[in-house]
Amino acid sequence: MKKILVIRLGSLGDVILASAPILNLKLNFPDSHITFFTKEQFRPVVNCFESVDEVVVLPYSSNQTDFIRTLNMLDKNNFDVVVDLHGNIRSMITRKFVTSSQTVVYPKRRLERYELVKNKSRPLSYPHTIDLYNDCITQLGGTAFVKRPQMIPPEIDDEKIYNIKQAMPATPVLVAPGAAHENKQWQVERFVEVAIRLHETQGVGIIWATTSQDKVNLSPEGKIRSEYYSEIKDYPLDKLASIISQCKLTIANDSGIAHLSSAVGTPTISIFGPTHPALGFSPRGLFDKVIEVDEKCRPCSLHGKKPCFREERFCFKRISTDMVFESACSLLNSRTNIEPALLVDRDGTLIVDKDYISDPDQVEFIDGGIAALMKAKLHGFKIVIVSNQSGVARGYFDIETVEKVNRRILEMLAKEGVIVDGIYYCPHHKQGTLPEFTKICNCRKPSPGMPEQAARDLGIDLRKSWVIGDKIDDVKLGIVMGSKSVLVRTGYGRKEEQNLNANCFNSRVLVIDNLRGAVEKIISLENND
Repeated sequence: MKKILVIRLGSLGDVILASAPILNLKLNFPDSHITFFTKEQFRPVVNCFESVDEVVVLPYSSNQTDFIRTLNMLDKNNFDVVVDLHGNIRSMITRKFVTSSQTVVYPKRRLERYELVKNKSRPLSYPHTIDLYNDCITQLGGTAFVKRPQMIPPEIDDEKIYNIKQAMPATPVLVAPGAAHENKQWQVERFVEVAIRLHETQGVGIIWATTSQDKVNLSPEGKIRSEYYSEIKDYPLDKLASIISQCKLTIANDSGIAHLSSAVGTPTISIFGPTHPALGFSPRGLFDKVIEVDEKCRPCSLHGKKPCFREERFCFKRISTDMVFESACSLLNSRTNIEPALLVDRDGTLIVDKDYISDPDQVEFIDGGIAALMKAKLHGFKIVIVSNQSGVARGYFDIETVEKVNRRILEMLAKEGVIVDGIYYCPHHKQGTLPEFTKICNCRKPSPGMPEQAARDLGIDLRKSWVIGDKIDDVKLGIVMGSKSVLVRTGYGRKEEQNLNANCFNSRVLVIDNLRGAVEKIISLENND
């Protein structure tokens, strides 16, 4: 078993972004034991990282003695690998102090970020911090499948959460007007105006979330009917994550709350003023939006601490309430995170695997598969077929052949009354023979490109969906998406079952005999919920 220490001490948003490389570590090294080293205040967040086995923290008011004592304790673990996702003095001391066979450090872009702040030399393209974190996975010889933050909020028995789930008579929108530094806060009165307008025009409920450290002295209380309004303050981060996961939308500054929302799958509008996405720390959810204006003085500092030197904060003043309101309405009225889906593998799961099938007349459905899809449709699931078709890259057949086989499958299903909502395939492979299809892509399972495109096209809520397939890559796809997976024993499934380490993925993987059994089990679980 490989023992891995990951260092990310703060801050909230940066710790949340570390959830992506952590999950990639577990996917690449499923028998590893991952220890996450951070500050005490972030323990509830890291506890929501499914792949972390142990959390070691510095106390709230730690001194140098506490720090050294913690390092001594860590050093006794005999780690194989230390992964530094922080890149500051404390993390450097940690990786020097803690004995390990291998150390990797993420490329922090110090010089590029310094030039960006000093000379405002904003590049046309720039890496996100998650991509830089994932460079550590590449250094270790792994593949970075996960490129978005991911937290699994716990089921918490809390009256406030219950009221939001059950009692609020409208779709909730969370508004978080605070930020770590006052200079990063859009005007509070504008947050209030947007909240009121959204309630009046869209009929949504408003959850107003703040902390004692926020410089927030206004709220919409009294201007929104009480049953449509809830105010939470200084809420524990794990409970706040659970609340946000019930919301349709979050509106926040460039703040940790924006990243928390993104990580639980709730579309997020993040308002950027003195900072800039080119620094690499914008929210990265599938439907997240950054609202900003082009001011020549942006970014004025790395973290937004530096007070504005101009007569007014034009980077915020020029962001009108109309801009934020219209963006929020667009997300609320779009087909975003609407319905759950079953993302079903093709060969070996739905149809008999005949080794790179190229003849539409050879399509043969596995017993019970068609009836299973019909049952799933009646239950309210969208049906999406997702399939790796590396035979194209390998030169066994062309794109037209894949599409002929797919059309035949859709025709045969339609004849039985099953209308598939979408069918997606990946023609690439890194070891192909045709140059145009020989590459590492974002669509080959377990990378999430196909499900994410389906989510955009069809309004699918990926966090509430299921992946069903006969290979470990299908299982991993569900984990990468933040959903649940079923490994069926048809096709390659029975052989693949021997390689499945269920402990890596906790309760998000089931092993069932076939597609029919998988659908029956999923519906049973959904009904119990």
